[in-house]
Amino acid sequence: MKNKLYILLVIAFLALTVMLGNWGLTDSSEARYAQIGKEMFVNNDYINPTLLGIKHLHKPPVTYYITAFSYQIFGVNEFAARFFMQLALVLQILLVFKIALLLYKNEKLAFTAALIYFSLPITVIAVRTLTTDAYLTTFILAAIFSWLKYKEDQKYYLLYLFYFFLGLIFETKGPVGFVVPLTFVITHKIINKEKIELSIHQFLGFLLFLLVSASWYIAAIQNNEGLFDYFFNNQLVERVAENKFKRGKPFYYYILLMPLIGLPWLFYLLFYFKKNLKTIFNEKKNDFILLITFLVLFVILSISTSKLILYVLPLYFVIAIFSAKYISECSEKTIKILKNIYIILISTITFSLFILSFFNFELRVNHYFAVLVLVIFAIVNWFLNKKIANSNYLKPAYFGVVFIISIMMSANYLFKDNELKINSVKPLAAFIEQQGNPNSEVMVYNYLLPSLSFYLDKEITTINHGRYTTQREVQFETNNLWKKHLINYFDTEDRARILNMDVEKPTYLIKRKKDVFPDTLQVFANKLKNKKDFETFELYY
Repeated sequence: MKNKLYILLVIAFLALTVMLGNWGLTDSSEARYAQIGKEMFVNNDYINPTLLGIKHLHKPPVTYYITAFSYQIFGVNEFAARFFMQLALVLQILLVFKIALLLYKNEKLAFTAALIYFSLPITVIAVRTLTTDAYLTTFILAAIFSWLKYKEDQKYYLLYLFYFFLGLIFETKGPVGFVVPLTFVITHKIINKEKIELSIHQFLGFLLFLLVSASWYIAAIQNNEGLFDYFFNNQLVERVAENKFKRGKPFYYYILLMPLIGLPWLFYLLFYFKKNLKTIFNEKKNDFILLITFLVLFVILSISTSKLILYVLPLYFVIAIFSAKYISECSEKTIKILKNIYIILISTITFSLFILSFFNFELRVNHYFAVLVLVIFAIVNWFLNKKIANSNYLKPAYFGVVFIISIMMSANYLFKDNELKINSVKPLAAFIEQQGNPNSEVMVYNYLLPSLSFYLDKEITTINHGRYTTQREVQFETNNLWKKHLINYFDTEDRARILNMDVEKPTYLIKRKKDVFPDTLQVFANKLKNKKDFETFELYY
């Protein structure tokens, strides 16, 4: 079974990295992280992350560090920005296998869980655009595995690894990352009636955790007066209690969302609970520990005002394990049904792509690629269906992997040919670059576009007219250099700066189509001779 696992890891790595840099950075989250990593790499300042030249201290720096390190290896490009997230998912697949094996001592079940985890749409979504969540989930799974392995082998290096990964969790996303591993460990101890372990190794492990978790915070707080209060009030309390970052969703948001990004396995999880819930609560074994771990984070995220899709990513290893347990108990008839569901899904995706390639829709689809995808996955489906018996409960999980790879292959080309539709301004940046004016002035009205700076390799000016993303936090700046590239439209002097700009100098002004220029900017835009549309954006030059 381990040979099959290694083959899965290689297939996953290849599927994830092929054509990874084919499409442009998407705004705003991916472009923001990519640009911060670039500025960190260029400026060689690993204490004070900056975004468009202004300190950006919203999050701890591990994601930026990894991105900057990747730029050192591969250069500053999209592939480098995304590469280590693909590696993170490969490690997650391995860790899900290891955790399931430690809990249930069944290699086939553990391998099934690994297959299912890779086949979940959310796990791939999380690594196709640069964010913190893939790295956070990897460290969470690594912490759980290290602790379980320590309990089994009683080797102290595993205990130190547990504390080390807890430190990385804190340096990736702060204290919220502790919820899953600590809930798992505490529940495990209570269920198994384990005493609190006090030893020199626990003490040294805790010191290691403090060293790893606090190192950047201490350095950053020393460099930026008032940063501690900012972290506690703005980044912790207000994220949970207030809708400061415009991410407010109703409490039932994840109830509706999770089935969509966990198709179809989340429904099988419900079937497993329907069949085994009474036993889970009566026996209070490993299933109970996983269930409590799932529910605690789910409830916390549901009552929090700040909600994004990927916040629930650390819950899906539980779904993968429970789904594997469900299909391991299924009859041959049910396994065949589950397999057929995936065949229908794969056929729908590949055939839809093929049909779309013949029509002149707004979405561009390469005809030859669509035919290639259809043929390849028809052959793969036929081969798996013929070679694997319906009695083998691995069969639906194998088809799940084929399903997710078909989505990735299709998306790779769709994204490449439709960059503006996925909110990437790479074509817009390419147009500006083609004009051959390296000393030009590039301005963006009431929208943050860090990807423009990434591609043009120059500072751009943001005009703040009230949109929350353009209201930069400048309280940690030690000089006024930031004012050169941030215009506050509500300030009289800043408005005058716009009108006094020399339009004889190559100038580019970008706005979203749905936005309307205020009077001063409309007067300025009228001075520019040309206008070009880029889907949702307008360029004046």
